[in-house]
Amino acid sequence: MFNPNIDPLAQDFVIAAQVPDTDLYFFHDPNLARLENGTLILAAPQWRRERSNGERILRILRSETGGEKWEELNALPFEEGTPFLLDGQLLMFVQSKTHRNFQIVSSDDQGNTWSKPSTILKGPFWNISTSFVTKPGAFYWAMDHDSSVGEVDYRGKVMVRMERGKSPLDPGAWSISNIVQNPQVPTSLTRELFPPDDRPHIFGGWKSPFVWLEPNTVDVNGHIRVFARSIIDEKATSNIAAVLDYEPSGNRLTFTQFTSWPGGQCKFFIVQDHAQDMYWMLSNLVTNSQDLLGWGSRMRETRYSGGPGNERRWLFLHYSIDCLNWFPAGCVARWPNNIHRSFMYPSAVIDNDDLVILSRTSRDAADQHDADLCTIHRVTNFRSLAMDLKAGSLGG
Repeated sequence: MFNPNIDPLAQDFVIAAQVPDTDLYFFHDPNLARLENGTLILAAPQWRRERSNGERILRILRSETGGEKWEELNALPFEEGTPFLLDGQLLMFVQSKTHRNFQIVSSDDQGNTWSKPSTILKGPFWNISTSFVTKPGAFYWAMDHDSSVGEVDYRGKVMVRMERGKSPLDPGAWSISNIVQNPQVPTSLTRELFPPDDRPHIFGGWKSPFVWLEPNTVDVNGHIRVFARSIIDEKATSNIAAVLDYEPSGNRLTFTQFTSWPGGQCKFFIVQDHAQDMYWMLSNLVTNSQDLLGWGSRMRETRYSGGPGNERRWLFLHYSIDCLNWFPAGCVARWPNNIHRSFMYPSAVIDNDDLVILSRTSRDAADQHDADLCTIHRVTNFRSLAMDLKAGSLGG
């Protein structure tokens, strides 16, 4: 009998893009968008491993076959790029310098050519492939707002808003909310197993005991909520996300709580399925976040990136009716025999009855973080994986 939690839903993948040399380059944060005619647009930041002054370009690819075959278009001189569709127009959030300024470009020919970048907002803004909300009058997308000078710290969160009916290339169409600083993590959520100054079993890691980043913006029964990845104690405390709420009338963003979240220690992606009034979420589950199995010394010897909670080889799909409590739909793809490989940093689009997933994938790279591939995974008839969670509820 087929078991989606054991037998992957989409292990067979298509390689949409590959770095020219795994010793010199890696993909940073690739992103996927779907046009109204079904064409897929992929933006893949390709960075040189010499991160201080290495070459960084934005590779653009297009598929008119549902992701089976890909055509590479002209690369762009940006370090980041997130394509999205708004009011039938193909737009892309780009950054000439990562974590600096909110810039927008547009394309009228399905990605063949792009407009010159318009700097919409000046400041330390940043985000990647995360969900956004489109209301009748406005577009909303929460961003990281890095408050330090010269060093990215991910401390702030801000809601970016665009008035629909105005040109998205017009800075006057855009505004921001208040900036929310990172909350203090309750001591009950961390054992401080991997403090920044005492990490004998791991290579690299975060300087802060708590980092929140990569916020997803969703509409839950008319309310705009934001869910942010939470790295607590170098991912020793895994499966936690931070929740913020946004009030459009007052243009105010507020931290609400921490919540349990499968795979919340790594980057996750939410898809709002308006056809079924449900949510789908992709994330990485982890097997040994506190190194109770004693893998630490071997991880350091093999130059494993980060702590034991930074495992990214299990990409899972979940579903929910309130975007807070998640049910497992199944494993999308996995590397069962190698923790140095990964399917991670997902984005996804609904393509009729299927879910098309883009993964930042490490197959032949040096570690599980610096990916060498952009892979496409198609989960057919994905809605059939969900139980009817509304049956028998008080809502009728």
